[in-house]
Amino acid sequence: MKIKSENFLSHIKNRSDSYKLILFYGPNFGLVEMLYNNAIEALSINKDDPFTVSKIDGNDFKENPSLLYDNISTFGMMSDKRTVLLNLVSVTINKSIENFIIDALKETYNFEIIIKADNIGSQNSLVKYIENLNNGLLIPCYEENINNNKVEISKLLNKYDLVFSDDFISSLNSKFSNDSLTNKMELEKLENFLINNNDATESMIYSLIIDNVDVNINKIINFCVSGNPHKALLYLDKIYDKSNTSIILTKSFIKHFKLIEKILLYIENGMNLTDAVNNIKPPIFFKDKPLITFQCKLWSLGKINIIFRRLIEIELKFKSNIYPEQTLLAQFVLSTSVIARNAIKT
Repeated sequence: MKIKSENFLSHIKNRSDSYKLILFYGPNFGLVEMLYNNAIEALSINKDDPFTVSKIDGNDFKENPSLLYDNISTFGMMSDKRTVLLNLVSVTINKSIENFIIDALKETYNFEIIIKADNIGSQNSLVKYIENLNNGLLIPCYEENINNNKVEISKLLNKYDLVFSDDFISSLNSKFSNDSLTNKMELEKLENFLINNNDATESMIYSLIIDNVDVNINKIINFCVSGNPHKALLYLDKIYDKSNTSIILTKSFIKHFKLIEKILLYIENGMNLTDAVNNIKPPIFFKDKPLITFQCKLWSLGKINIIFRRLIEIELKFKSNIYPEQTLLAQFVLSTSVIARNAIKT
């Protein structure tokens, strides 16, 4: 069964029986993360209770898919129902993973699996299988329509009796992104500011909202992958000045390097660089093609594999809460930029 993301909470609260599997997926990672956490709260799941809940990291699952079966077949000490939280974000979901999940759903144990993922398309066999299950729920999380932000901004300003021109609201709206979680954080920050500043001016509000995070993240990635550490770190400081976007940034790096990896695989199979860039799916925006072409000349499949391993290590360190996230990312951006810059020199 598939439902729209905006209908999820009301649906889950009004349903009397439970699902065996709930899957949040799509390119809007902020929305995936937000709804995933909402589901845990709405279903009264104590994710820190090891007696009833199992948490499986996607990379561990990929290396050992039997982890899923082992956990759904484990009876809890305090409950006869087992909840499995499976994080497949940034994990390439191959046929083997799909089959293991589908096979697990056929088991008769009392369990529920809640998955968050990004790298799944609507034609994926797992998605199609779940869509036809009465006890399976799909929630696709598409990129947010930026005009929705404009409506929310107008509502918020009206709530505090502030009247500004439509041009100003449009300009402010351009600073928002397509990621729901980032936008939610910015709107909450704006409201907290307006509560204590009912005489706020256009310039005060405009400076409060960070520039479109997507734009700055793209600049970080492109400067980094093209071998310009100074500018990459400059834009990294900008996004950390007012917003914590660590996971979004690491995911965006993975997505960008997967694009370059795909082009390099085309070349390895006999296609020239220009044809590979022109034939990649989904297509690259024409203005970005020269830059992507340049970046492909700086990177090899071996170097990209090293980058993927580093990004996985960084995400694991994020979860430990021991290392400062900004420091980890700054080190990664610097070392990755140096690899690209050295390739320019050779």
